[in-house]
Amino acid sequence: MTKKGSNARKARVRAQADKAGTTYRQAARTLSNERVAWMETARAIFHSPEELRDTQEIYLIDLSEKGARLPELVKVCLYALTLRLGTGTLIDPRGVTCTVTELAAATGLSAAAVENALYVAEAHGWIREAGNKEYRLTVPGEDIDMYEYWLQKQKEPVRDAAVYQRMRDQLAAATP
Repeated sequence: MTKKGSNARKARVRAQADKAGTTYRQAARTLSNERVAWMETARAIFHSPEELRDTQEIYLIDLSEKGARLPELVKVCLYALTLRLGTGTLIDPRGVTCTVTELAAATGLSAAAVENALYVAEAHGWIREAGNKEYRLTVPGEDIDMYEYWLQKQKEPVRDAAVYQRMRDQLAAATP
């Protein structure tokens, strides 16, 4: 690796700094701000307010029907996350970007309570962590049919029949 680094981002930042006659840090900040602006524009293009309202409504209906046994704190956190639908970095309308601190402020809960509520929601299948401070709102079991379909479509799922049969026999012996 060279002294200045060899990745593409650093090269773009250096080129931007040379072109604009600014320092490396100023050029990096400018490129970062341009990327954020581009992402917000892309989100606005892909997520109409009507689409986000429909997604929110459907998610809340599923939450009220299937999430009856969830603790109230978890439901409040999930509701607060639905108010931020479409803020994720991905184009997915169920993407949500939110820190624990922001969620705590929005819900009136302590940060520790929010963190535990998010763990419970993830354990029950209501959210998936998609990255740093980013979540995807999900409904438990919503993708089961799709994955079962792909599992059935496998042409040759068993690679070693003897090992597979041995595992089946062990499973049968282990279960009452």
